[in-house]
Amino acid sequence: MVLKLIEKEHLVDNVWAFRFQPSEPLVWTAGQFVQVELPHDSPDAEGTKRWFTNSAAPFEGIMQITTRVTESTFKQALSKLEASDELQLIARPDGDFVWDDSGFPLVFVAGGIGITPFRSILKQRAYDKLPLNVTLIYSSRTTDVPFKDELAEWTASDNQLKVEYVVGERLNAEKLASLLPNLNGSLVYLSGPEPMVEALGDELKANGLPATQLKQDFFPNYNEDNY
Repeated sequence: MVLKLIEKEHLVDNVWAFRFQPSEPLVWTAGQFVQVELPHDSPDAEGTKRWFTNSAAPFEGIMQITTRVTESTFKQALSKLEASDELQLIARPDGDFVWDDSGFPLVFVAGGIGITPFRSILKQRAYDKLPLNVTLIYSSRTTDVPFKDELAEWTASDNQLKVEYVVGERLNAEKLASLLPNLNGSLVYLSGPEPMVEALGDELKANGLPATQLKQDFFPNYNEDNY
């Protein structure tokens, strides 16, 4: 499937949103990811293919890549795309990092760019007029975070959505437990840089969160310095 660039938008810091129109209908569940390919000259060791969450909501019908534009050759090539330039979708939407009506209270934990699947999920539920009965803990290095205005809009329209920002502080199990006393009785979604997701997931399980109540979404090539 061909993805044709509609527009690109600078959000905050070095975070950009790239919006693509698919050449045929793209069907996915909010929170899922795809693999794309962008051939370019002299690719680095990471190559020409990448996995991205579709940060658009399914009702929008587009592919939105929200990412930090780093020095990797892929990201630099992506940043130079102009309207009507193309990506190739080479792996269709997949993944189980989606809304689960399990009966447990829901907790979303986002580290920096790991907000992207949650933006898709919450935007779709807001559009469908479904309850936003979730607590979102959003960890970032600075106060410049993507989608802050949308989150404020959703919290204003649905008081079941609680958003807590943790800025400039390492997020660990102790910090989460201080914010959420019933953490081990919740279904926890953890999304962000791979080292953070692995370490925090292990901490949460060591502190009593059942493995069956933890969903994890890893973002490779990010760490505590660049998420």
